[in-house]
Amino acid sequence: MSSSPYTDVQTLTKYPVLPTAALRQEHSRSRRIDIVMMALLFLIAMATHLSGVNSTPFHKDESRWLNRAHYFTDLADPFGPTWNDQFLSRGQPPVGSYMMGIGLLVQGRDLNTNDAYDFRRSDDFNRSLGTLPERGDLLAGRRWNSFLGAVAVTVVYLVVRQLTNPVGGVVGALFLIANPLQLWHNRLALADTTLTLTLALLMLCVIQLMRRPGWGWAIATGVLIGIGGANKFTPLALVVPLAGIGALLLLRGWRDGRMLRSASPHGILGLPSFRELGWMLLSTPITAMATFVLIYPYLWPNPIGRMLALIRFRQEEMANQYRLFPRFRTDTPLDALDRTIHALGQTWSSTKEFLTTIGLPALGDRLSMLDVVLATIGILLLLGVGLRKGLRSAELAIVGLVIFQTATIIMTMRVDFERYYLPILLGMVVAIGYSVGYAVYGVQKLVTRNDSPAADTSRP
Repeated sequence: MSSSPYTDVQTLTKYPVLPTAALRQEHSRSRRIDIVMMALLFLIAMATHLSGVNSTPFHKDESRWLNRAHYFTDLADPFGPTWNDQFLSRGQPPVGSYMMGIGLLVQGRDLNTNDAYDFRRSDDFNRSLGTLPERGDLLAGRRWNSFLGAVAVTVVYLVVRQLTNPVGGVVGALFLIANPLQLWHNRLALADTTLTLTLALLMLCVIQLMRRPGWGWAIATGVLIGIGGANKFTPLALVVPLAGIGALLLLRGWRDGRMLRSASPHGILGLPSFRELGWMLLSTPITAMATFVLIYPYLWPNPIGRMLALIRFRQEEMANQYRLFPRFRTDTPLDALDRTIHALGQTWSSTKEFLTTIGLPALGDRLSMLDVVLATIGILLLLGVGLRKGLRSAELAIVGLVIFQTATIIMTMRVDFERYYLPILLGMVVAIGYSVGYAVYGVQKLVTRNDSPAADTSRP
């Protein structure tokens, strides 16, 4: 990992080149710092998550996810009865079920679990039907999510560290660890922690693609979007900002080619060759949809028809939730936005949770909106840096993902169930870490007043 993710032609020409031995030493030191930070953050996250696994009250949805753990081994029979056109196969994409199955198997549990909880019936009736999971299965599923959540923390560190510096990475990771909404879900046997990890990995992959363009990174980006969509549908929308940037890059390349007729020949119709970043970004919708279909055998008999059936089913489900839960209703996007700000700025504030934990609840109440303020500053900084650097910047791609994911959820939200906020929360902690990391760079610049390369290794 390089000591500075911001090294570019301007920086290289402005400063003298370090000797090769000095560069290797600096790179080695940077890697050691990252490894130590990631290990510490992972251990802190695991200890925090596991401390509440036994005491967290049972969530009825845990029954459904443990019930579907057998989907993982049923992949070996993609045309078997599991993938028939039925409620459970149609009602929820399967990646969360696959991960639950893997989690049970690696802990020595079998996948012969409970029946699915019937929400129309009472707890006592469900208990008599055997829909409440065994304690061993429940704890195994929760421990697995605690592990996945801790891995997500380390990935968030890497994402923000790549965008700014280790301080920003640590802050972003700590805000994720401290957040009570994410913490609660990391102690439950549900699928949302898997989505958080998938989206964090997607951000890291996009940074690598933008800074080191290659078809390997492009394919991995599309695959991660497809996996995210096969967990919860909304991540499929993330192909739009990436493909949009790709299309703009290709149009600019086509325009430049026409203006410089003496330049070397371009690809088809004067467009850049397929080695260009624009094509790689433009390929992500194809790769994402192919991945979505490939890992979801329910779709195989009729991919288009059954995908339309999934959309109709989701629309009906949202309408039913809107009808059955009037206190959670969001009637307009502005209403959804207001509820989102209140939820992540007050109800589920990392700042408030941390200050309350150390015995300062009154201060926590007053400063709870700091999460939203710092995240807003970080998004504006990412957007400003991204626009300054141009279409090929990692900052522009990341802020595009954050904004588009947030807008998609808010625009489609009919009820404000807490799990819908988790992808937005991930973007928030990345933006919070970026704002702090950017501020640290500014302070360093004011203090050192030194233009040497070593003093500028975390320059945004």
